Amino acid sequence: MALKTSCPCCGKPFSAPEDYAGKKVNCPKCDHRFVLKTREQALQEAADLEAEKLQQMEDRRRIELIEREERKHRDRRASMPYYEKFQTGTRPVRNYDPRSGPGFLNLRYLADLLLIGAYAVLMLALAGIGLTVYLKFAGVISSIVILSIVLIGWILVGGVLFLLLKYLAELALLMASLGDQQNDVVRLLLDLRDNTDVDSSEKG
Repeated sequence: MALKTSCPCCGKPFSAPEDYAGKKVNCPKCDHRFVLKTREQALQEAADLEAEKLQQMEDRRRIELIEREERKHRDRRASMPYYEKFQTGTRPVRNYDPRSGPGFLNLRYLADLLLIGAYAVLMLALAGIGLTVYLKFAGVISSIVILSIVLIGWILVGGVLFLLLKYLAELALLMASLGDQQNDVVRLLLDLRDNTDVDSSEKG
């Protein structure tokens, strides 16, 4: 009785004598040499493959179910008001809103302008140094002393202004961040006070 098999390389199905079971045979199409499985081995392999496919389908179904439940939960959480998602005790939050965004925008804008100004001063200083070197090579500046003084002046003025503006920008940003943190603490304390007052009145 012939055994039906297929080439693991090219997939061509063909038959081979049952006596060749467990021995190496060549594919008639691509000449790939492989071990011919017995009928029991082929059936077992097919059963294992089918079981693996079923398990993969079941795993995908479970993953899809979990993802669907997570999406529902996220959508439900996203649609909830912030005072239902963030609680102090058993009372809703009324003052603190984590989605309100940063405050002290004037200070933040000032920090951005100062930072832009710092880098603009740095670029001007570098341009001045380059211009001074060019004037030296062009013969406009002939004295080494004058050249040194001008270069040191550009470096000092540019460096000091750059560091000063950058420091002021970081200071403004720090003040804005500290102000936001202070406001958050004040709002949370107000919520805690309101909830304590409500609980005390209910007990009374």
